[in-house]
Amino acid sequence: MINPMDLSGKRILVTGATGGIGSETAVQLSRLGANVVICGRNEKKLQGVFECLEGEGHARYVFDLNDIDSIEGFIKQINDEQGVFNGVAFCAGIAPMRPLKMTKRKNMIEVMDANLFSFIEIVRCITKKNGFADEGSIVAISSTASIQGKQSKVAYSASKAALDGAIRCLVCDLKKKKIRVNSITPCWVNTKMYQGYIDRYPDTFEVQEINEKQYMGVTEPIEVANTAAFLLSDAAKTITGTTVLIDGGMSQG
Repeated sequence: MINPMDLSGKRILVTGATGGIGSETAVQLSRLGANVVICGRNEKKLQGVFECLEGEGHARYVFDLNDIDSIEGFIKQINDEQGVFNGVAFCAGIAPMRPLKMTKRKNMIEVMDANLFSFIEIVRCITKKNGFADEGSIVAISSTASIQGKQSKVAYSASKAALDGAIRCLVCDLKKKKIRVNSITPCWVNTKMYQGYIDRYPDTFEVQEINEKQYMGVTEPIEVANTAAFLLSDAAKTITGTTVLIDGGMSQG
């Protein structure tokens, strides 16, 4: 049977691999035959994800992407130890809620570091000579917050909108090597983060609105993982510079 999303022989870096979307993506990529290199800040959680990976040839690295200045050395290390990469799935990031009156420059920088600057630095470093294969693919997890305004999400929305904007430029910078760059734009995904919002913001989190507007239901992490796998595979070899919306109909309501 032909599998158009076969990733056999491809080495893919997954950042934020201990999160709900990141862990699901890493495991699914391994099921599809990829050699998966995962990184995250929590060693215990990272080991748990590593043990769930199927097949052989995988690796794990404990690393904090918020240390932007150390990313170049980290990328050099994994290139030296693992070889050339064919793909990146950027699943790292934070999603704080902070009222406008409490949103200061320091808070903005923290979110931008996690959601934007670390991504651009990874792409910059890994696509240098002999670090990334021609016709490879890079996928970043964005959010519908990039196109829809929400109260107390100035920093988060700005970081995701900037991420999508940066991707359109990265495509131009990397076109000579035919490296594809895309993002995935989910709305509410059924992760611990989603459950945490319900618990933490019971007065502002309107479950009824989600049920009404995200009428196809809350997205499961495997749906996002499958979309990432598609964009990383040769089945999507002419898709670049775009974002795939997975929002259960929320943006149509």
